[in-house]
Amino acid sequence: MTSSTDLTERPVPAGPADTPPPPAPAPQWKGVSSRPRAPFRPHHLFFYLLLGGVALSSISAYAWVFNVSMKTNSEFISTPPWQIASGWRWENYANAWDRANIGLFFGNSVVISVASTVVGVVLAVFAAYPLARITFRFSGLILSVFLLGLMIPWMVTFAPLYLIMQDLGLLDSQFGLILVYATYNLPFNVFVLVGFMKTLPYELEEAAAMDGAGPARTFVSVILPLMGPGLASVAIISFLQNWNEFFYALLLIHSPEKMPLPLGLFQLGQAADYGTNWATLFAGMMITVTPVLFGFAVLQKQITKGLTAGALKG
Repeated sequence: MTSSTDLTERPVPAGPADTPPPPAPAPQWKGVSSRPRAPFRPHHLFFYLLLGGVALSSISAYAWVFNVSMKTNSEFISTPPWQIASGWRWENYANAWDRANIGLFFGNSVVISVASTVVGVVLAVFAAYPLARITFRFSGLILSVFLLGLMIPWMVTFAPLYLIMQDLGLLDSQFGLILVYATYNLPFNVFVLVGFMKTLPYELEEAAAMDGAGPARTFVSVILPLMGPGLASVAIISFLQNWNEFFYALLLIHSPEKMPLPLGLFQLGQAADYGTNWATLFAGMMITVTPVLFGFAVLQKQITKGLTAGALKG
């Protein structure tokens, strides 16, 4: 018979009610990352000041151009450079768009930049997919040939390129300039897209093959939808380069009605040297720069994500 002493001395196992509750998770504010921030180092202050100086100089230049675009020609010549404009003369932008043909140059740049970006990105996708996802001999050598395009300055290729375009009858042609811009961005686009495709798991293609999908169907239905950040980054960077390119536009385009915006501004600047039409010139500069800055500010996260995806491959 069990005594009362044995009952009192026997340990009682802890039940679920006796376990302490788990600690409550720390509150997370919306938009605030839970990652710990890197500790501040004294040398970081130097880089902050350096980047702040670069940002301040860029903003100051943009503000100065906008201020000058609001002046009259006589006010620009007779007043100090940093003096605030006496009024908001938005008619300078209307004159630049209509009378100085900035609207025509703007439309030419849109057509040339968009078409060359689409052609360059499509060619880069079809070149990068086999280099990144299909194992074959000399794949590394072929990729190295593409990368050679990043090492050769374009200034040393203008003479043979001019002769080739002349033989093909593509001088003074927007179609010829589109082809040149597309090939100009091809090495960089292939390099970025190959690095991005290598981050995608190969199990996706194996699962698609087990379901009966061929290489073309796998590429279109599986790989291509996952390449959004990479495609966005190369497309945006290619468009910005095509929009701002000047040298080959000057070399290959001669007719004023076919000129892109950088070349049109150059012609307008030469006219301002002799006609003192500076307000129209600066208004045209604002029309040129503002869409690019706005687009980059809106899409900078997509650019960063696409360019850094290849660096995360472990």
